[in-house]
Amino acid sequence: MTREAARTGFEQFVEDAIQVTAEQFSVSRALRQGVRGPGGKAVDQLLKDSETLWRRVVQPELDAYRDQILAQFDIVLDYTESDAGINAYREELLAVDSYAEALRDDIGTQRRVELHDRLVARQQGLGDAVTPIVEAEADDFWQAAAATFDREQATALVEDHFTFTSPLREHRSAFRMQTSFDPGDVLGGLGSLLGSGLPTVEVEYTDEALRSMRRAEQTVIAETKRELDHHF
Repeated sequence: MTREAARTGFEQFVEDAIQVTAEQFSVSRALRQGVRGPGGKAVDQLLKDSETLWRRVVQPELDAYRDQILAQFDIVLDYTESDAGINAYREELLAVDSYAEALRDDIGTQRRVELHDRLVARQQGLGDAVTPIVEAEADDFWQAAAATFDREQATALVEDHFTFTSPLREHRSAFRMQTSFDPGDVLGGLGSLLGSGLPTVEVEYTDEALRSMRRAEQTVIAETKRELDHHF
């Protein structure tokens, strides 16, 4: 059983995607589009110290997103190695699903259940797709893939299952990605100069997340397919 081969290959894809997302993500666009209300007056000052803003606000969000994806994939691998159906892992999968976490509060109960079903089915599809790699004898991801798939199947694995943005692209109105922070913590001493009682800044960055993640996804899929050329 080469569970580690499957995880190593997937983890590398995720790490590459997060890196490209970071390169593509525009802090200024996210702030100017996503800040509403009294917190908006701090935006210009925040952008003057975008490096600190990135380190204290954006990078933790990216790190959390990466950790959730990898934690979820570990559960998917548990499913591939078990005789139990995907519903046995439903609650575990949803507990670390960034999209389940980002569902809007005003989504009705029935709609929420439907979207949860889609999110779980998405992970089932990934698990079923990587099962041959988990069951292969090779310890390396690409060796395992070459031993179990033909070129068309390997391409389909990458294009259809090594993707992250499909729920957001298909159901954009159902999600709200947001974060909040104290501008005084980011601005330091400058925060006090803007006045006492500076309100917490709330940022919705759904559109910017979709834009940057989609570009990263397309870039890394293309790179992975070029790597695939060397093995098939």
